[in-house]
Amino acid sequence: MALLKLAILGLLPLLCLSFSPSDFSRSNRTGGWGNWTSEHGGSGVGRHLRATLQSRKVMNVTSGPMVKSMQADMQGDMPSDLQARTPQEPLTRYGSGIVYMLQLELGTPRQTVSVILDTGSYTLLVDPNCGQAADREACQSFGFYDPMRSFTGRYLNGWFAGLFGTGYMQGLWFSDTAYVASSVLPNLRVGVSMWSAYIWAGVLGVSYGMKWNTGYPTMLDLLVKNDYIAVPIFSLGVGYQGGGSPSDIIFGGVDRKKFRGYLEPLEVYPYPYQQLKQYGQVGYRVNMTSLAITPPGQVEIVLTDGEFVHNVLIDSGSTYTYLSAELVAEIADAMDAYMDDQGVYRVPCESRNLSGSVNFGFNYYNIVIRASYADFIVDFESDCALGVQPVDSENDTWVLGTSFIRAAYLVFDQQNDAVWIAQYLPCGDDGITDLTLDAGKQLWLEVTGLC
Repeated sequence: MALLKLAILGLLPLLCLSFSPSDFSRSNRTGGWGNWTSEHGGSGVGRHLRATLQSRKVMNVTSGPMVKSMQADMQGDMPSDLQARTPQEPLTRYGSGIVYMLQLELGTPRQTVSVILDTGSYTLLVDPNCGQAADREACQSFGFYDPMRSFTGRYLNGWFAGLFGTGYMQGLWFSDTAYVASSVLPNLRVGVSMWSAYIWAGVLGVSYGMKWNTGYPTMLDLLVKNDYIAVPIFSLGVGYQGGGSPSDIIFGGVDRKKFRGYLEPLEVYPYPYQQLKQYGQVGYRVNMTSLAITPPGQVEIVLTDGEFVHNVLIDSGSTYTYLSAELVAEIADAMDAYMDDQGVYRVPCESRNLSGSVNFGFNYYNIVIRASYADFIVDFESDCALGVQPVDSENDTWVLGTSFIRAAYLVFDQQNDAVWIAQYLPCGDDGITDLTLDAGKQLWLEVTGLC
C-alpha cells in the first residue's frame, strides 16, 4: 500500500521540503550524549513485547505515493454524500509485492485479523470490502472483525472517510479489547470499514498517536499506559526478501542480535510542532544526506553532491521507495532497468543474484545503509521491478519504503523524537534489551549490536 496519511479535517497535502539537519556528534559517546536525555530521573524498569511479522506477497497497489487524507472523529450519522462517494482516481496499475503484517485479536470472544504494519499512519482500520479489493484472495485470508459479535465492543458515534493512494475507505469508529502479543488492551479505537475500494487489507498505524496526532490513545499509547512497556519506542527488523531471517517488531525493546556497533540517531525533522503546522500531522520524517549505487564489480557511484539534504518519510506501508524522477533514472540506468508502458521501472530478475547495492546516507556519512540488489529489487515472480520509483511531482514527499527498510534495523523513538538506525545484520536469538525511562541514554551509550 502506498501512503495512508490521516488528517483530521479534510485534505492536508504534504509538501516535499529540504531542511538542514542538526549536528549529531559521535566523537564522544562516553561523555555527554547530545539531546538524547530522559525526561525522568532514574532508569526505572524496562519491559518489552515481541510480535512476529508475517511476510506476505500480495497484489499490491503501486500507483505512487499519492498523499491523501482522512476525515476522522466526525460525530453522528455518516452524511449521505459520503455514503455515495466513490474514488476520484482510477486504479492505474498493481502488481504483487511483499508487505509485513501483524496478527492481532479483537473483541470478546476474540476475532483474529492480520493488518499491515504501517509506520506512515497512526490508527487501526479493519475490514476492507474484499469484493472490491485489488487482491480478493489475499483480502479474504486476513480475517474479519464484526463488532456486533463482541460484547466488549462499543460504537463511538463517529465515522471516518479516507483516501489511500488509489483506494478509498469509509466506516464507523468502535472501541474494543485488543490482544497483541501477550498484551490485553481494553478500549482500543478501531475504524471498521462499511465500504471500500481497491484496499485489500486492514492497517495498523504505529506513528505518533496521542502526543501529536490524535485525541485518543493508540495501540502504542495503550501499551505504555497499561505498563506493558516503559516508553513509546519500538524496533523493527523485517528481514531479508524471500525469508531466511526473522521478521518482527519489538515494543519497548531492541534486539542487539540484528545489527553491529552503535545505532545512529536520526532526528525527526521537521520537529514535531513544525510538522503539525506544515502537514497537519507528525510522522517519522528524517533527512537523507547522500545517495549512491555500487554496481556489481564496480566502485561506488555517488549520485548527490556534498551539499545534498532531502527530507524523507520512513514508511513500512509502502512496498516501494519514492525519490525524484532524476535520481530514479540514474539508478535505473546503472541497474539496466527500463520503464514499461505503465510507467514502472522493470529490471531483470537475474539482477537479484548480483552483488550490487543502493546506498542511502544519513548525518553526512555517519551512517550509510546499503540495500543489496536482492532486497532492493521487488520480486514479482514472473518479473521484477526496481525498488525505487519516481514521485508523481516535484512537490511530493520522498518515501523510504520496504525496499529500503529491509536493509536497516530501525528503532522508532517517540520519547526522544528520533529514529535510530543501523545496517540490518542478524546473527542469532536472545539479544533483546528492554528500554527504560532512560532509553535515550541507553540507545546512545549502551545498546550496541552484538553481530
